[in-house]
Amino acid sequence: MSKTTVEYVAKRITFHTDLPFIEVTARLERALNKPNAGPAVFRLIDHAETKDELDTGLRAIVDGHEFIYFTELVHHRWLRLYAGSEESPNPGPSPNFSIPRAVVYTFGNPPIGQTILRRDVAAGLHVPPRMMVLEDLSRDAPGPADGRGAGTRIIYEDPAAMFPVPGAPGGEVDGEERRIAELLSGKLERFVRALLAAEA
Repeated sequence: MSKTTVEYVAKRITFHTDLPFIEVTARLERALNKPNAGPAVFRLIDHAETKDELDTGLRAIVDGHEFIYFTELVHHRWLRLYAGSEESPNPGPSPNFSIPRAVVYTFGNPPIGQTILRRDVAAGLHVPPRMMVLEDLSRDAPGPADGRGAGTRIIYEDPAAMFPVPGAPGGEVDGEERRIAELLSGKLERFVRALLAAEA
């Protein structure tokens, strides 16, 4: 048995908007074509037998969208159970204790994803990417003084920092993988900015 450790620096990106959480999640799910993606993607992957069949199926699911929905994890639901309340955003006796709504979406662009994974399968630790939509209840956020309605945060790890990792300590980063990761990073930022455009 052997162990190898490669250090790299991640970069977390956060966008803040005055839009309410429910508006941001609705916009994101429309932009990711959620109603037609998700389980359909996994069924296609399970049953496709040729590249042409896979490509045809993906084109139908993508349907002009830049990224498509895979799955989601609703953190606030189970966290509120631990806190003693499924319904209230402020469970517990302390008025300063709150659990904001938080959903992590897994999504992707399969044509870009496959180009990365074919060069470095270990990049599958971060492909497809994930994005958290977090209700902002912080006291120092823009919004009312009590923190309510302070808006929403979109948080994700920058692909340009996560994917191009050397295969061994002191190794070189694959230049083409870096280029693709930077391309994805730019597409992802433009996607978020378009999503939050025309804020209410």
